[in-house]
Parts: sequence; C-alpha cells; structure tokens
Amino acid sequence: GTPGEVLGVTDTEVTVKVPAMAYTGPITMEVDGFDLTGPEFVYELTYTVETFAGTPGEPGYEEGTGTAAKFEEPKHLVKDSGGNIFVTDMANFAIRKIAPDGEVTTFAGGQFGNGEGEFRYPNGLAIDGDDNIYVADTGNNRIVMIDPNGDWTMIAGGGGFGYVNGPGAGARFRSPTKILFEEGSGGSTLYVSDTNNDAIRRISLDDDQYLVGTYAGPGPEIDQREGYMDGSLLDARFKSPRGMAKSGEGTILLADSGNHRIRSIDQDAGTVGTFAGGNRDHVTDVPRSEARFRNPSDISVAGDSTIYIADSENSCIRQIDPEGHVTTIAGNPNSVGNNDGPGAEAQFNFPLGVLHTGEGEIYVADTDNHAIRKITID
Repeated sequence: GTPGEVLGVTDTEVTVKVPAMAYTGPITMEVDGFDLTGPEFVYELTYTVETFAGTPGEPGYEEGTGTAAKFEEPKHLVKDSGGNIFVTDMANFAIRKIAPDGEVTTFAGGQFGNGEGEFRYPNGLAIDGDDNIYVADTGNNRIVMIDPNGDWTMIAGGGGFGYVNGPGAGARFRSPTKILFEEGSGGSTLYVSDTNNDAIRRISLDDDQYLVGTYAGPGPEIDQREGYMDGSLLDARFKSPRGMAKSGEGTILLADSGNHRIRSIDQDAGTVGTFAGGNRDHVTDVPRSEARFRNPSDISVAGDSTIYIADSENSCIRQIDPEGHVTTIAGNPNSVGNNDGPGAEAQFNFPLGVLHTGEGEIYVADTDNHAIRKITID
C-alpha cells in the first residue's frame, strides 16, 4: 500500500527504492494492466554506532579532528544551516563546534565564571533560523544568546537562583537545563526546562525586555512544586524536567526525567498528558503506554514523526515510531561502556543528548564517555 520508485527492470528482476517506514506487507505490482502479488516484504532498518568526535574514556580539552579532539562531559547538541554541530562541553565551560569534516574547535566560552564569554556548567542548546544559538548556562541560572559572529546577548536570569517571573534581567531560575526555540504566529519564544523549580518557563523574544513567565507546572507562589500530575498547564506537575522537542504542530514532547516518563504538552488545548513511560525500568518492544525508562533526558523528533530518546540511566537510545511502538535501537541497559558497532552490540555511558539531523544520522552526547557518537540508519 506504500508506493515504491522503480529503479530498473530486467527479464528476471525488478529493482525498487523502498520508501521510508514502508513496514511489512505483500508486494503488489501492475504490469501491462495485470495485477501481480509477490511475497511478504519485511522492512528492517539497521543502526550502526561509531565514535564521531572525542576520545572515549579520556576527558580533556583539546582541539583536533574527530577522535583526536577531547571533551569533558558533553551534554547537548544542535546543528546549524551550514552542517556544523555545536556541543555544550559542560565541564570545560565551553560551546564546541564540530565542522562537517569533523574538526573540533571552541565556539564560545572555555572560562569558568559569570561574565560575558564565561560559563558555569552550560547544558542545553537551541538554535533559530538565523543560526543564533541559545544556551542554558545552568550554573549561572541564566539564558544566553550567541550570534554566528560570537557576539553575546544576555536574555534572562543571571542574578542568582530563585523563581521570579518578569523582565529577563530580573527573572530568576533554578538550574535551567534544556531549552526549545519556537517560531510561531505569535512570535518567537524560548521554552526553558527550569529543572530544580520543576516547571517549564516561557521567554518572549519579541520585545527588548525578554519577558519571562511560567508556561507549565507550578508558579512561584506554590511551595511544593515537585510531583506527577496531568491536567491543565498550571495544574500539571513535573519532577526534574529536561529535554524538549516539537512534534508536529501544537505539541511539545518533554523528557520528565525524575518521573521516568515522556510527557506531551498540547499547546492548543493548554493541557499536559503522559505520552510514554511509567515506573523506573527498561521495557522495550512494546506500545508506548507499556514502555519504561530510567531518567530520560533528551528528545529529538524526525521529519517522519519518529521520536528518539536519550534514555540516560539505561545508557540506551530509544525510538518511538509513528505507530507508537517503542524499541531500543542502540545500547544495552545491562552493559554500560564504550563500544562501536551494530546497535545491539553498541555501548554508551549515560548519554544525555540526542539529535536526529534528518539525513539518516543521529548524534549522541555520550556524556560519561566524554565523546560524541553517531548512529547511522540504513
């Protein structure tokens, strides 16, 4: 039922390009007006893991190409319009840049501090259509923007930790970890996982004051904020929320790390639900309602709506296909380490960032291996 592109025909063979996610079913052909039915076709993908940049198991701070470079606790990744990948190199207090040829350089930071050009344990990244990069500078409790020329703009926070809404300079966060940029009809917005406030904050980028408010979860007037509850945006409760990704129009998926679940925010209805997960565990090859995770930390959504999850404490990369089926595509929850190869044989060590680039490739911030890994989908 899914059309394929015929690439060539001989007397004995028809070569067809298989469409993505064709799934399983009988092959049918029409030849000169006759319908022919062939054998059952099984669609299978292979996932191959390799080390893309960094020296696994050897933390450090070195420039270089590919595995000659060194990172220390990389946390998150984004990709710009030129194909460059940017990584938060947390323990080096830097944003590193990996060019398409694998050359690693420092894009911003590299010094511990709270001034311009300095970071204190940077974590999440987001990028807009002009290649401006937004950084969740976790230890400084602030959000920073860096343009492609390396010029800085302080967006919000930075005056100590707390929970205060209002204009950016006066707003306060408590360990913001991940951020999501959205360009919509209502303007440009940043969503911030304010992890230790157990809330999702919203920053308007369309005014000079960068107004900060509470988007989902409890407001600052609530003393007991941590919890687990679905419902309206402000009635919902989270526990250590982290990575976010857009899934189609009007939906944000959230890695609710401390609750071991993937939550869904319906932006049109103004509600929060549970998309996948339950009690802390590892259960795979099941519908999403039966799946189990251990501290999922990041999410990336492909163009075909396939969802990729960094299941950190399980040291795996998980997939939720458009039919809602959950599988482990790389890594082994019972065998933490560092190993390249086919997905089932590969090993990770507490991966905290995942990025699907739309080119049959997934990049992983393999945090405790101090490396960037690449998963090739064939």
